[in-house]
Amino acid sequence: MKYSENGYRSLAKTISWRVLLTISHIVNGFIATGSIVMGLKIAGLATIINSALYWLHERAWDRLEWSRRDDPNRAFVEGQSRSVAKVISWRVIITVSNFIIPFILTGSWGQAAIFTGLATVVNMVLYWGHERAWNIFAWGRRKTQDLVTA
Repeated sequence: MKYSENGYRSLAKTISWRVLLTISHIVNGFIATGSIVMGLKIAGLATIINSALYWLHERAWDRLEWSRRDDPNRAFVEGQSRSVAKVISWRVIITVSNFIIPFILTGSWGQAAIFTGLATVVNMVLYWGHERAWNIFAWGRRKTQDLVTA
């Protein structure tokens, strides 16, 4: 069996994830810099860059069948281990972005490091919860029979 998610589902996940992250980035930016304006700037630039990175990450993971199984109500479900692996792979990508964006905007290694530390902890928890919440919905999922050539 082959399991996949369509691009519209990935786009919807990208948008819902971005809403959560924008709030997180504003708060983390404020804590790291003491400036709500800087938090808004970080969130604004991250909206553009990180949304593209997230969508690409979702499409790449869709190509992997690992830890997916049939579910009569939702086409298929993804296991906890898949969600954890996605958290880790996303964290590697986003940690770099979460340091570079505040560093470019503030010019401060220290403020960028504080932002990155906050974002790492808070956003890993948010990402896992987001993945598990999306696992509830069947929309945009499909399964097809593998064709074996002899």
